[in-house]
Amino acid sequence: MTNCCRYLEWLAVILICCINTLLLKAQDTAGHTQADTLYNSAAVVWGGFTHQWSYNHRLNRLGSYIENPPEFTGFPFTASFYHTSATGLGPDAGTYNGFYSYVAANGVVIQPAQKSIRFSGKLGDMHNATFEVLADAPKDFNVNYHHTVIINGFDIVSERRADKLQMLRISVSKGYYIPVTCQIRFTIDAALLVRCQSVECNYLNDRFDYTINLQFLIFSATEQYMFTSQQDCHHVYNWNKHAEVQNNFYNEYNTSGIGNDLYPTALLAFQSINIVLDRPHWYVEWHSAIQPERYDSKSGNYRFSLDLLFKQWSSDMKKKSAYPSKSKFSIKRNGWAAIDGTVLMLQFSSGFVLNNSNKGAFKWEGKNQPGNRQTAVTKQDIVFDKSIFLKDLQQFKQSRLQQEAEVQELYQQYINDLSKMKEQRKQEKEQRKADKKNDPK
Repeated sequence: MTNCCRYLEWLAVILICCINTLLLKAQDTAGHTQADTLYNSAAVVWGGFTHQWSYNHRLNRLGSYIENPPEFTGFPFTASFYHTSATGLGPDAGTYNGFYSYVAANGVVIQPAQKSIRFSGKLGDMHNATFEVLADAPKDFNVNYHHTVIINGFDIVSERRADKLQMLRISVSKGYYIPVTCQIRFTIDAALLVRCQSVECNYLNDRFDYTINLQFLIFSATEQYMFTSQQDCHHVYNWNKHAEVQNNFYNEYNTSGIGNDLYPTALLAFQSINIVLDRPHWYVEWHSAIQPERYDSKSGNYRFSLDLLFKQWSSDMKKKSAYPSKSKFSIKRNGWAAIDGTVLMLQFSSGFVLNNSNKGAFKWEGKNQPGNRQTAVTKQDIVFDKSIFLKDLQQFKQSRLQQEAEVQELYQQYINDLSKMKEQRKQEKEQRKADKKNDPK
């Protein structure tokens, strides 16, 4: 009897241990599941960029855009931030700053979309067109959703040669659901005007050929989970050959949505970008960037600055550039610019938004090489994992300071690379002269 009781006691202990182990595993699994499904949609959203050469150039290639995975399947996932840059004849190096936001939300469907637009024709003719985009809707789609489409970046690349920009417009409409085909339809309004008008241009050829690659994100939800409002922004300025345009000025705006703490978080994104110049210009610097400042969920107001800049020349571009033997021929021109942008505010009733930025450097070897080469592309991966929800702003600031030092080091390395390339080209030229002189013809 005693042995039987002891046996039952041991059996009870083993049973309790097994139950506790199963409970701990269940709690651990539940914890992971809760973290992974905290939000049912997420994406990395483009907030614009700044770009700076060391001296001015024609537009061969320029772009900044973010590619997200085709479908959100949980955390972690990786988005790719691309920056593209290519000059015409002159080699150069430069730096950029790309702005983006981590965005996650419940009750919202986020879909990526893309479109490539080809503009070709006679130099000096303005080309304006509207293009349709159809994106397949998810299977569990709600027909009562409203659809907000944002620009998630662009890439302009010459298919023929570099020209000087005079006008660019990119604008996207709202989305509309088509029940028959189960698709979301929206339109793109785009315009481009370029000329060459430089000594390095081929005057026997008056044609141009550019491709504009566009990235978009479609946010679909009912007003219970998302509300969208817009703010139109305008900036007009002029410059001369003596006073350099400063790149540290911002126009401040305040966009209003729904208050009363109904939407605790909000996102800012581009719906349109439009630039008009008085005539075709070389450019040394370009800014199209949203600078979020403060969102107040009680009033529904979001204060932000918009950094819009086209810079034709800089004071030190002739002698202090990355390639002085070419930049000494760079020219200052007076002019004016009218730059517009439409910024959307997306408010979320159950969401998360964290703004950040990435800096980088680039170089281009010039000599009118095609801008569609892979050497014109810089890529940075952005990992969106659960740790993003726990990071504070101080951690991001420290990371940015470290990145800034690395970018300056890389930029200096690119300048050294171009200097070596210059010496190599000089030696090759001298060798060709020597070979020609010794040719026994």
